[in-house]
Amino acid sequence: MTSRPPLAVSQRQPQRSHSGSGLSQRPAHQRTLSQQYLPPSPVRNDLAPEAGDVVQGRYGSNPRRVGSKLKLELANDGITHAGFSESPLNLDPLSANRVFTPSRIMPLQEASELGDMSPHTSQCHTADNESIPLPMPPRRARFVVPIPRPQTTPAPAPVKKDTRPKPFVLETPTAAPRYSNMGKQEPSGYADYYPWNGDHPEDRFSENIIRNGYFDRAPPQLQTEMASAKAPLFPSLKHKSGLHTLSTLFTGILNQRRHSGQITSTSTFKPPPRVTLTDTKREVWLKDLANPAISLRRLSRTIPHGIRGKVLLEQSLKKNVPTDRAVWLAKCVGANEIRAFKRKGVNNTFVIGGEAKWIREWTACVEQFVDTVVSAFGENEWKAKVTYAIRLATHLYAEHLLDRDHYMDWLVSGLENSNQARLPMWILTIRIYWRDLLRSRRTGRRLVTAILGHHTAICQHPDRDILLPLSTQLSSLLESLLLNSPESFVHSFTWAKFRDALLSSLPSDDQAQRHAFESIDKRNERLTRTHIKSQPAVRGILVKLLDTTLRTPFKDDLASQLWKVSEHKHSLIRTVLEWSISPYRPGIAKVYVTASILRFFSVQGADITGAVLDFLDTDPLRETDRKHLVYHLVSELVRTDDFSVPRYLQWLIARGGLANAVETSPDGPCPTRLLVEVPIHALSESIRSLRATILRRSSFSVEYEAEDMATAIRCIKYALSVPLELDDPLLLKKPMSISKLAHRIERSSRALQTEVGSWLYNGYIGGIVRSLSSEKSGVDDSNIEFDSVRALLEAAQDYTMLENVLKALAVSSNAELLASCADTVNLHIQVFAATGSAKSLFQTLLERLKAIREQQGIGARPLLASLASLAPRICGLEEVATQLQKDLIRTDRTSAVDASSPLSDTMATQLQDDETELHEQIEKLASYTSADRPTMERLFQAITFHRLQTCWGKPDERQRAYCILLTRLRVFDTGYFDTLMRLWVQHIRKLTHRPPVAQIFPLLMSSGCLSLAVLFATASRTPMQTAQGQPNPAMSASIYMQEILQMLMMPLSPTQIMASEDCYRFRIIQEQARLENVREVMPLIRGALAEYSSSRNQITQPLDDEKTRTQFLELLRSLILVDSNAAGQTLSPKSPDPKLANLIESVTTRLLTSRDGGGQKTFEQVLELANEFTLPFCQVKLSLNLAVSESTGPDHTERLQSQLIQLSKAMDNAIDANNIMWTGMLPCLSPEITQHMRNRAEARFLYLIPSLKCAVTSEEVFEKDIHMAENLLAVIDSIIRGALTPKSSQISNAMVDKLVDLWEILATTNDEAVPLKTATLSHWLPLLLSYLTLNASTATATTSKPANDTRARALLTLAGLTQELDHAPSSDLSQRAFDLALVLVDHLADDARLQCVRAVKDVTADPRLRYLFSFAPNPAENLMLAHREKPPPGLGPNERRALALGLGTGMLPERLTPLVMRRWEILNEPTPNVGENDTSLSLHLFEARKI
Repeated sequence: MTSRPPLAVSQRQPQRSHSGSGLSQRPAHQRTLSQQYLPPSPVRNDLAPEAGDVVQGRYGSNPRRVGSKLKLELANDGITHAGFSESPLNLDPLSANRVFTPSRIMPLQEASELGDMSPHTSQCHTADNESIPLPMPPRRARFVVPIPRPQTTPAPAPVKKDTRPKPFVLETPTAAPRYSNMGKQEPSGYADYYPWNGDHPEDRFSENIIRNGYFDRAPPQLQTEMASAKAPLFPSLKHKSGLHTLSTLFTGILNQRRHSGQITSTSTFKPPPRVTLTDTKREVWLKDLANPAISLRRLSRTIPHGIRGKVLLEQSLKKNVPTDRAVWLAKCVGANEIRAFKRKGVNNTFVIGGEAKWIREWTACVEQFVDTVVSAFGENEWKAKVTYAIRLATHLYAEHLLDRDHYMDWLVSGLENSNQARLPMWILTIRIYWRDLLRSRRTGRRLVTAILGHHTAICQHPDRDILLPLSTQLSSLLESLLLNSPESFVHSFTWAKFRDALLSSLPSDDQAQRHAFESIDKRNERLTRTHIKSQPAVRGILVKLLDTTLRTPFKDDLASQLWKVSEHKHSLIRTVLEWSISPYRPGIAKVYVTASILRFFSVQGADITGAVLDFLDTDPLRETDRKHLVYHLVSELVRTDDFSVPRYLQWLIARGGLANAVETSPDGPCPTRLLVEVPIHALSESIRSLRATILRRSSFSVEYEAEDMATAIRCIKYALSVPLELDDPLLLKKPMSISKLAHRIERSSRALQTEVGSWLYNGYIGGIVRSLSSEKSGVDDSNIEFDSVRALLEAAQDYTMLENVLKALAVSSNAELLASCADTVNLHIQVFAATGSAKSLFQTLLERLKAIREQQGIGARPLLASLASLAPRICGLEEVATQLQKDLIRTDRTSAVDASSPLSDTMATQLQDDETELHEQIEKLASYTSADRPTMERLFQAITFHRLQTCWGKPDERQRAYCILLTRLRVFDTGYFDTLMRLWVQHIRKLTHRPPVAQIFPLLMSSGCLSLAVLFATASRTPMQTAQGQPNPAMSASIYMQEILQMLMMPLSPTQIMASEDCYRFRIIQEQARLENVREVMPLIRGALAEYSSSRNQITQPLDDEKTRTQFLELLRSLILVDSNAAGQTLSPKSPDPKLANLIESVTTRLLTSRDGGGQKTFEQVLELANEFTLPFCQVKLSLNLAVSESTGPDHTERLQSQLIQLSKAMDNAIDANNIMWTGMLPCLSPEITQHMRNRAEARFLYLIPSLKCAVTSEEVFEKDIHMAENLLAVIDSIIRGALTPKSSQISNAMVDKLVDLWEILATTNDEAVPLKTATLSHWLPLLLSYLTLNASTATATTSKPANDTRARALLTLAGLTQELDHAPSSDLSQRAFDLALVLVDHLADDARLQCVRAVKDVTADPRLRYLFSFAPNPAENLMLAHREKPPPGLGPNERRALALGLGTGMLPERLTPLVMRRWEILNEPTPNVGENDTSLSLHLFEARKI
């Protein structure tokens, strides 16, 4: 292709360069090799290579230089041209001197409009015409569509080459824009390019041109200046105001120029119309759209119909339309669709609704499009398609062409519901919109919840090592969220669910993340219902947490939970100490629970010694049992050095020491008697000496104490057959029995008990262990020795030493001894769980079981049975317990000899011939795979009815053999055996003459024949008997339930039939019934009371015994603590028998007062007795009083109303007396009473909150109101927090009104309200925020419009308080108000939220409020149009002109109106019709001027 000069430009003559070599000048364009040497062809013309390319030979041959003679001479002279390469290693014919130019990335036949902007290399031809290269293939277009040019026929090859240099011709760039000809015929020039050719009009000189200059247009004929203007103007310019005058003139000229050239015509913009095209033309149009070289203005003439929605997106992806052009098409289609709605719309509401609906549908199409492309991961070029789809959706989102709320909801929903395979893709997509998602509460909280959920699921996944990269990515996201968006974590339910998993994943060395986590944890804790921690509420929470150890074994995290309950650690420790010695908490396990908790507190930095001494100094302990508990607790703390005896001695000396013997007597004051009770073996020699010195001052004989301890140890040695000194006087007496020794030790001081325990472990158990390892002692001897040691340590209640004994004996291979160890742990599981050794002891015994089973086989069954009974009571061993139970059943079914009893070897001798036949039949039954029920029934009746019942009342050891047979028989079909046993027990109940059940059932229960379920099922009274309250007139049957209850309460002593191990196992069953069968035992208690009340003073009954009554009260107290609701429902029936009602009233009164109260307690008396420890018993008492009142009289409604009045009066009196301890039992009452009390307390609380209208002036009244409000809030807190299923509550208008009143107080500037403002910040606002938090914690989403409107009012008020409190000295209140608003807004309806948005978006730019109400400022909403008002009438032309030009003294006023931005009509190429003002945004807005 040859270059052509511009039109009307003649070629310049050839010139030679005077500056150097001819290679430096620009050569003339010549025809290519293909045009010179190949035959003319139109195809060859189209494929002609670009001029200036250097051609080399094919297949790596050296280039043959051709060209002019001058160039050849210069080349032969050694001048190296830049276009040649002399290296034979360069095999690329186009690699020499390659420059990246537009011509190298565009088709050669379609020249760019930019022209050839690259420097041309010279064309050098070889001397001959060999190795002419073939033409290059066409290149792909990249930038613009080439301008079509007429093809020229190639000139024939010259006969003789012209060796003269060609003239230089200056070319006009093809991309240079031309001036519009504006309808004229002559061609216009080029902008910014007008080369000089020597023949322009200005080159023709004339006198006029020389004198006046050259003008394109002749200037108008003005009056000829006769003289110079310097004379009149120069003095004015020299004046001091001359410069100002000159600038004014020039400013006026510029304003006039602007005014005359400004575009004032109205906008003629219209969206490009759509036309109907055939499928073929539509495909061609889409291909043209994908070609960036084709102008959009050209395409806007024929936008085809039918391309909309998902089709538009799919076609854009299929044709690979550039993103900006695809967005342009979407805008064109959307603008036409929206204008169609406007044309069809009757009213504005229909138009807005239709437009919003279409945008939502369009957004749904985009969402489906992205989801479809991402899901098709098996297709070719999936990555490129996904990249395009996400990029297109992102552009549409960025230009506000989508419903952003709908689109972000879809993003978050996709992340929430994503599986782990698609999670990386969703994370990649989410991160594009990360900032926008976190600016909104609606999406930010859900985003955080979704990420936390996926992170926790991966951390808990068994294949988490495989998912480590994904877990790392999620951890990185959580790190960013913790530091940059902590408010999105403020949601109590979500935080409680994922808190621990998040904490475990935080790096320990990253303090920033740790601090952010602690801050979020504190904010969420404030929003929970249990955070409203008035002092009574704190004590109630502590006691409830501590009471859980009475129902289930101690958990390791309990101490840390207690530590976090309150910031007042001294009060916290005092409450724990009060609980440990409370007479309303039975058992010794509470002492060890308290010791473990105090040890944890000591590690956290608490002063345990000081707290205990302060407690002893302030609490006058008069009850002997409470004193002994204090001695026991302190002795355990002294052993672990958590209680400092030297500090205690200093404390005693500072108080004056000991002066008389009363202070050290057993009934003496606890602070001084404690010196006698401390464990001496744990003290150093110096402390022992100082202790003895102080005690001697009070006439206490330390020598006698030491002698007493030595005597006790000698007696124990003698009883255990340990050799004594030969001259010991004890050898002349008979050894004391272990039971008598245990009784004496139980009544001794704590110092002697700990001394005995220390000797038993350090001085005696070591010998047993050595004998077991050397196998010198027999099995029976070891068991007897262990039983003796265990009995003595249990009498001393020294479970610390008992734990050490169990650990020492756990290395034994004696299965029976290890089974006894397991039974010991089972009986005292709560104690050993508190010391932290229960699970470790179980694991040790389990390992021993595995070893013994390998060595002894069936001989390991006793240990297996004991561990199978122990495992279900230890937390976290459910699977192990199931496996052990299966192993036990398998062992029993496959064993030919029963090894569960120590008498199994002599069983054959105990059974007579007929019994031996029974044994053989059972052995025969074991050979079958399934049990034969008729045979089982025959054998069961033969054992029970014909043999076992004949042994009753006799010391006949055959009862044990029969129990063994029943145990083996039960294995074959447990369900059917229990049915047979239930029928037999019911038969026993009906017998009039039989032994007490305490002689019948314990052996059956300890051997496993009779279960607690069967016993309770047969012991319960029928509904008719319960309603009548009349027992069976037969004597034995009339006291049956009392006998069962007595059997489950009273300890058993070993007999000829019941061995010590059987008695110990039965104690375990008694303990399990108390802890795990509350709902079964309570009806049994009621039935026993009914039997006792009906036959009282008529026959001798079990409950007549004083010890039985004492144990009965202890059992009832334990059951009430475990489940007070069940106890209250059982003891307070609707229609009780009068005698039974009086008996129950007396019993429940004794639970409170430890003595017979003498009748029914009133509501006020019950409330006065209420505290944290008596609360469950007061609850039962109150429930009983209400039930009795409801059941008496036909007028139930009137009596209920009277009860409410009395209870309300009692509540008011208690609150006025500063007694609110009783509040914890209100939630457990009937819902009507609880709601009534809550409404009354809330009304009084809101009434006390001040306002500017009625402010309290008296300081005394002010403090009284604050104190009353705190008490009322504690009442409300107890009711809401204590409810098992809290009723959903909504924010009321009264609450919001009070919140507004406090806002007004804080916002006022009146100096007289300063004290009120201070009190509001310190008391009233925190109280009201706490009250609102209580209600918000139980609030749920509702569709009620009034409820949503009220909540919206509360949110707006809290938003205002948040900003107002920023100026207050306490920033914590501002954050509390904002967090409370976050809780409320989560359940707010969308229409109410939008109302809040409209209320705040124009008055504040606080990002917290934008996050709270989930709205983002639209950049197009804040644009305003300024309309200049018309000049006032009466102005002259000059004044009007001055105002128009801005030269006046004042500017005209402007009127602002909103500018409506139509996002769908912002097009860069709007319409094919070119006009003066045809852009989508009117040029008049920018005051544009014509060029």
